[in-house]
Amino acid sequence: MNNFCSACGSSVPADARFCPACGVGTRFSQPATATRQLFRPLYDRRIAGVCAAMSRAWGWDIGLLRVLTVICGIFLFPLTEIVYLACWIGIPEELLAPPLL
Repeated sequence: MNNFCSACGSSVPADARFCPACGVGTRFSQPATATRQLFRPLYDRRIAGVCAAMSRAWGWDIGLLRVLTVICGIFLFPLTEIVYLACWIGIPEELLAPPLL
């Protein structure tokens, strides 16, 4: 089972001593729960980061979520775009980490 880095939020293998994404060590939390907040990330986003935010918060596969969003956007034309725009406006953007001194 993976842990998550409390500094950057990325997944860390259970036996790792350092986060492979940011290099911070020993500050790992338990796997994400339903109480994890929803933020649009600054990186790993295509248009607005809505799919990336949902995949990080709920542990869904980001590729599958993006494909489903496009398919729903084609077949449910106005509804999916309106929901996506509402999420774009409503989900706050991730804050930059303070610089290390």
